Amino acid sequence: MSWTQTSRNFAEQLQHLSDELEIEKLAKKIIEQIYELTEPSKRKRALATVSKEIRKIYPNDEVSHPLYFEHTEARDGKPPIYKHIIFKTLTLTTSDWDELATDGSREEWKKQQQKNTEVIEQPSLGNMTINQLNLEEETQQTLEQALEHSGMALDEFIKQAIAVYAKTITGKARKHSEDLSNVPTAELLSDAQWTTHPGRASELTKRAIRAIKFYNANKVGENKDRWCITQSAIASLTGSRQSTIKKILEHYLDDIESHNQIYGLNGYSNRKPGKDISEEIDMAQLIPNGVD
Repeated sequence: MSWTQTSRNFAEQLQHLSDELEIEKLAKKIIEQIYELTEPSKRKRALATVSKEIRKIYPNDEVSHPLYFEHTEARDGKPPIYKHIIFKTLTLTTSDWDELATDGSREEWKKQQQKNTEVIEQPSLGNMTINQLNLEEETQQTLEQALEHSGMALDEFIKQAIAVYAKTITGKARKHSEDLSNVPTAELLSDAQWTTHPGRASELTKRAIRAIKFYNANKVGENKDRWCITQSAIASLTGSRQSTIKKILEHYLDDIESHNQIYGLNGYSNRKPGKDISEEIDMAQLIPNGVD
C-alpha cells in the first residue's frame, strides 16, 4: 500500500493532541498499522514516510518546546536537536524487528513494545533509519527516491555510497600527488586520460611560460615577432580556462614580469594581424616534457 496519504492523516491527527500519553498511543497505533499492513522489507521505509509528514508540521527545532524533547546533545559548537515527543515511541525498537515479524514471534514483539516506550540501540547501519541521519529535507527526499529506484535497504545503500565516495576522494588525492613532469607535452595536451587531471593546467602553464621565453630568445630576431607572456597567450597554448590560469600565474609573476621587461613587451605586443600564437609556437616541439 502507499503510505503517503495515510501518513498525512496520522500527521493531522497528531495536530489535535497535546497529552503525551495520547501521543504515545497514536505512535503505537502507527507502528501497529505498519506491522499489520506492510511487508517486512518495506516497514522501515513506511515509517520514514510517516516521520517525514510529521516533520513537515513539527520540524526539528533548535529551541526546546513543551511538545519536544532533546534528541541529540549540543556538541562541537552545534546546538542540540529537538524532536517532537512522538518520536520517543515512533521508532523501530529492535535491530531484528523485521525478522521477529516473520518468525511467528508477534506476541513477543508486542510485549516488548508495551514495556518500552523508547529503546536506545547502539548505533549501527543495521538498525539505522533515515530520520536518524538528520538530513536536510531536500537531501532526505533525494535519498528516499534513490532508495526507491535502487530497491536497496538503507544500510546497503550507505555502504555502497561510502565505497564510491571514498574511491573518488582517494583517487583525487593520488592524482594531486602525481608528478607530471615526465609526461610528454604532446600527450598532456591531447590525450583524453589527462583532460580532467587536477595537475594538468598547472603543468602545462609552466611549460607554456618556458616555451614563450625560449621562442622569444631563440626563434625570432625582431621584437615585433616576440610574444608577451599573458594569461590569454597561455590559454591559447594550453587550452586551459583563463580563470584557472590566473590563479596559477600568481606563483610566477616576478619571472613573467622580468622576461616581458627585458624585451619591452606588453599586451599590445600580441596584436599581430594574421598571426596566432598557437600556430607560431609549437609547445610540444620546444618543450617536449616538463623536465628542465
